[in-house]
Amino acid sequence: MNIAKNKKLKLPAEKFFIIVVLIFGVLATFLTPPLSTGDEGYHLSYAYSQFSSTHPEVMSKPSLRVMENEAIGGVTGSTADISIKDTIFKKVDLGNDGIRFNLTSNGNSFVPINLMHLPASVGVLIARLIYPSIGVMDYGGRLANLLFFALCFYFIIQKSKQGKWLMVMLFTVPYLMKIASPSYDIFSFIVFAMFALNFLELTQIKSFKELSRKQRLYTLTTILLLFFAKKNYVFSLFALVGLPMFYRPIVAYLKKMKSATKWVSSFIVTLLIVGTLVVFNEKFGLVHFTKVFFNNYLNFATMGTNARRMWMITPMNLPDFFNIIWILLFCWVAMGEFRQVYSKWTTWVSGMTYFINWVGIFAGIYIGQRTLSAFDELSGRYLQPFIIFFLPALQNLGAKYNIKLSEKTVANISKVSTITIMILYLLIVFYRGFILRVKPTGVV
Repeated sequence: MNIAKNKKLKLPAEKFFIIVVLIFGVLATFLTPPLSTGDEGYHLSYAYSQFSSTHPEVMSKPSLRVMENEAIGGVTGSTADISIKDTIFKKVDLGNDGIRFNLTSNGNSFVPINLMHLPASVGVLIARLIYPSIGVMDYGGRLANLLFFALCFYFIIQKSKQGKWLMVMLFTVPYLMKIASPSYDIFSFIVFAMFALNFLELTQIKSFKELSRKQRLYTLTTILLLFFAKKNYVFSLFALVGLPMFYRPIVAYLKKMKSATKWVSSFIVTLLIVGTLVVFNEKFGLVHFTKVFFNNYLNFATMGTNARRMWMITPMNLPDFFNIIWILLFCWVAMGEFRQVYSKWTTWVSGMTYFINWVGIFAGIYIGQRTLSAFDELSGRYLQPFIIFFLPALQNLGAKYNIKLSEKTVANISKVSTITIMILYLLIVFYRGFILRVKPTGVV
């Protein structure tokens, strides 16, 4: 079967997506205590400052980081002494702060312009004008980002030529903890999804000549937008090496080369690789680099808490059992909903992009900080979006073994798995945040 025909169903995938995401997001906004979804004080500060003229101290990053730490339990892990009611209803003194648009960089993207917080900053501004409390402004940022997320992914799924119900799974569960937050991750998720899905479409095009003007402009746009997103998403550009339009001309040229030229070229390439490894080893210590990577992410006895949860796709406050079930269902739908075949080189390069991102982030931490606590910051949230690059391998397996699932089957799998995880997440964050009074998004 080729592209899933959504019109056969009463509720197309993209409409189901926007409905459940909006319902979930609104509930998550108010069932999760303010400043408790992870780095929320940091993001609220940047979102507020984009429309601030005086940047009051109460909304500065240090001040909101302190409140954020208290909101997630601080050292004790308990939030029993924190008044959630005061956070929501107690107005803060913003002085005579006016409205002035700022695009100051926060240093998390390659382009020194902060577009990532812009959607949330609009919501924070509206909330500030209505009721200037920390909680209400946080809710404003959450809801604005939620709306931006839901609308953008609605059109992304609608446009996608991939299996649409698979996209529903891929763009909901891995992102649940951030859907309703003022985080810059929302902007990055959207930009990355545009690039990754466009990459999958380009894998079926053999040469540049086959690209339409619209495809060229869209591809260039998705590439440029990556430089406005979080820095690690630039690693996804490695996937372009796997496009037939890139490697086929090179292969054709190599086949035409004379034997002597091939030997000389191979020798030069080998020297370059060896030289690069020698320089890397002298500057950073290749053996030590490998050892630290292994101890932090592949040795269960020495890895940190986040590293142990690195392979969690479902929210970390759910038991591991649900993660295993969801991954199995995801793979099954990926193999059976949409039939598309990729070349071996494309499949390998696409899969390698996941690991390039992983090692690349680690290398950045290794060069910059080299502390155990810093290495443990490389959690699953940095890797989860990149599972889309395993689709070529999964779809090749589906084609090889002739796995076909009806549209009704994949729709039911997608709906049930997504709604189940969403409901469990909401119950857990409410119970932990308002009843147990501990970090709502913490590990079970």
